[in-house]
Amino acid sequence: MRALVALLLAFALVATAAIPHVHVHATGGDECAVCVLRHTAPPRSEIPDVKPIVSLEGEAQPAPGVAPVCGAPLGAIPGQSPPAGA
Repeated sequence: MRALVALLLAFALVATAAIPHVHVHATGGDECAVCVLRHTAPPRSEIPDVKPIVSLEGEAQPAPGVAPVCGAPLGAIPGQSPPAGA
């Protein structure tokens, strides 16, 4: 049943695009989609070059590390004052 419906829909679309038709806009209004597609250029078949550009100019530098932590954070030890921003 689905195949029959798909076949009828495909036939209807091809028949609609193939048969000559008259535009409703007699004063030169917008063209229909079928007429616009008839006057367009065919699609290009060339594939764009999308590979990344690799440039090796020097040795890669490692990301800067976090400063070394020493001692307990402020406020972690009882009796110590809280941080200035708190």
